[in-house]
Amino acid sequence: MSIAAPSCSALTAEFINPILSATKAVFETMLNCSPRRAGLVLKEKMSPRYELSAVIGVTGRAAGTIVLSLSRSAAVQVLERMVGSQADDINTEVCDAVGELTNMIAGSAKAQLAELELSISIPNLVSGVDHHVHYPSDVKPICIVFDSEIGPFAVEVGFSFRH
Repeated sequence: MSIAAPSCSALTAEFINPILSATKAVFETMLNCSPRRAGLVLKEKMSPRYELSAVIGVTGRAAGTIVLSLSRSAAVQVLERMVGSQADDINTEVCDAVGELTNMIAGSAKAQLAELELSISIPNLVSGVDHHVHYPSDVKPICIVFDSEIGPFAVEVGFSFRH
């Protein structure tokens, strides 16, 4: 079945739902954590919501970015729940665990969006308060905010579609 690409940067439920379900499934499977969507907003600024962001580029019939942004406390919990190691702050091991988690989310979403023939990059990790992630110029990204027992986090998505 072929899905017609939406015009410009329209992100409809048809494209957002696979990312939502991938996020929920990966958090439940890998972290024994049940995320609850707490909001969905159109992003106005380039700063992700939280201190650590894993950024994955997407190319194919859509091009753009998927970002998993976690609070410091949630990021530390990802490491502990994935591999059993503890950390007091964001370090290399925390970044590796968050990067792998993001890769699993993007891979699962990619499989659900097979008609877009997507390729995904390896995750790049960026940390610090008020860091910026840039999207293609014709993209208005959305931010899906989650609450969970490990702490708050957000998934940001911005795609432009090619015909």
